[in-house]
Amino acid sequence: VSIQAAKQAQDVASNSHYKHLIHHYTCLPDTMSVELARNRMQIQSDNVYKQDYNSWFKGIGWSPLGSLDVEKVKKAGEALEEHKYRQRPDTLKFTSLLDSMPMVLAKQNTKQLSDINYKIEGEKVKHTYHLDPDLPQFIQARVNAYNISEGHYKSDWKKLIAKGYDLKPDAISIIAAKASRNIASDYKYKEAYEKDKGKQVGFRSLQDDPKLVHYMNVAKLQSDRLYKKDYESSKTKYHTPFDMFSVTAAKKAQDVVTDTNYRQHLHNYTLLPDAMSLELSRNRMQIQSDNLYRADFSTWLRGVGWVPIQSLEVEKAKKATDILNERKYRQHPDKLKYTLDMESMEQVLAKQNAITMNKRLYVDKWNKEKTDIHVMP
Repeated sequence: VSIQAAKQAQDVASNSHYKHLIHHYTCLPDTMSVELARNRMQIQSDNVYKQDYNSWFKGIGWSPLGSLDVEKVKKAGEALEEHKYRQRPDTLKFTSLLDSMPMVLAKQNTKQLSDINYKIEGEKVKHTYHLDPDLPQFIQARVNAYNISEGHYKSDWKKLIAKGYDLKPDAISIIAAKASRNIASDYKYKEAYEKDKGKQVGFRSLQDDPKLVHYMNVAKLQSDRLYKKDYESSKTKYHTPFDMFSVTAAKKAQDVVTDTNYRQHLHNYTLLPDAMSLELSRNRMQIQSDNLYRADFSTWLRGVGWVPIQSLEVEKAKKATDILNERKYRQHPDKLKYTLDMESMEQVLAKQNAITMNKRLYVDKWNKEKTDIHVMP
């Protein structure tokens, strides 16, 4: 139903069955309408319009010298050129008299405004003025320089250094330094040990030497392995009595949770192979069996090629494509034969508007007058 409705809608919307031409007629080649149509087609033809360009004009070099835009730029540059429009003052020949009133006044003003002439007297006085050496300011400056002088401050110490210094060997400072050196010396500290080393002989075993026994006890006390020996040996040993409350409760909880002692079968019985219940269960197992369900697919259907042509989905897709095809549903405007009359009101009005809006024609007369009119200097 949907396909038939789509076809009827297509017939109604399209123009294929709407017009019925009465008859076909033939025009002679020299008829007026055929000539007019041929001329209009040549005017509208893009190939004829570009024939001269594609045949010989394409690829020819072109120099912009003498073109309209270049001449317009030249004329605009000459009109805006400052050198030709104005005469600079330095080109005028003019000589001023040195003894004229403006020149004399300018010289006097320059001398009055000169900073060198203004300060020349002060510079002379500054370089020729001297103070007396016995003024209090000079005396105070000498005393301050004497007090601040580092050379005078260290002069007595340098003289004492030049004389030298005699220190006796039995001086208290020398004796104290020697004693401090001996106390801090590692050699003096181990001198008695080095002398006694290797001379102590007579012990039969290590247990007879009290120093070695003491060292061994100290090493045992400091040993981390002996300190953790008992812990390492007992940390993996754990003993729990069987009648402990927590163990008994865990066993009971395990019996409750598990299914071992929950079900107790009454007896075991045997069914004959042709029993009704056995046949029924065998049939149900075959129906529910996945192996039997896929037996045909696993034995021969797997690997067999399949072509989807003329299948249900493919046919549905074809019908939907035909319904949604824009080319079949509508007729494109470029297929309609239509010729525009060049003498119609719209074409004549468009030509007049184009001539009116043409900027080149609008400024053409002004450009001609601009290059011909000269203003008197």
